Amino acid sequence: MLYIAGFGLITFLYAIPFLPNRLFVDEQNNLRSITGLKVYVIALVWSGVTVFLPLLNANYPIGEDVIITGLQRFVFVIMLMLPFEIRDLRYDSLRLSTIPQQIGIKGTKIMGVLLGVLCFVLEFFKNEIQPGEVMALLVTTLILILFLMFSKKEQGKYYCSFWVEGLPILWLFFYLAIN
Repeated sequence: MLYIAGFGLITFLYAIPFLPNRLFVDEQNNLRSITGLKVYVIALVWSGVTVFLPLLNANYPIGEDVIITGLQRFVFVIMLMLPFEIRDLRYDSLRLSTIPQQIGIKGTKIMGVLLGVLCFVLEFFKNEIQPGEVMALLVTTLILILFLMFSKKEQGKYYCSFWVEGLPILWLFFYLAIN
C-alpha cells in the first residue's frame, strides 16, 4: 500500500502546482514544469506501476531479473515518449529543456535507437531468458525505432495518439502469440 501511495503522490505532484516560484519553469509550477524532468518522472511511474507494484502485491521477490525488467521498462517508456517530445516541440516552453530541445530532433532519434539497443541487450543479462519474450521485445523495439525515425514536428493527428501509444498493446499481442 505504501508503494501505491508513493507512486500516486508522484503522479499527483506531476500535475498539481506545488513548487515555490523560484523553482518553476512556467506558471504551472508542478513536477512537469521542472527543467528536463518530465520524461523521467513518467518513465519512473510507469516502470514502478507496471513492473514492481504487481509483483510486490503478489509478494513476489524482487530479484535481479525483476530489476532488469524494471530498468528495461524505464528505458522503453523514455523511448516511447520521444515521438511525443518531437511532436510537442512546437508547443513546449523553451525553458522546459526537453530532450529534443537539448539535442535536436536528429540527436533525439539517435538517442532513441541507442535506448532501444540498450533495452534489448538488457534482456540477455537476465538469469532466465525466454525466447518468446526476447522475440516479442525485439519486434516491438524495432517497430518503436521505426516510429521514432518517422517522427517529426508536423505529425498526423493519430501518429502518436494512436499508433505510438498503442504499441504496448501490440507488444502484449506479440508476446501472447509467440508464447
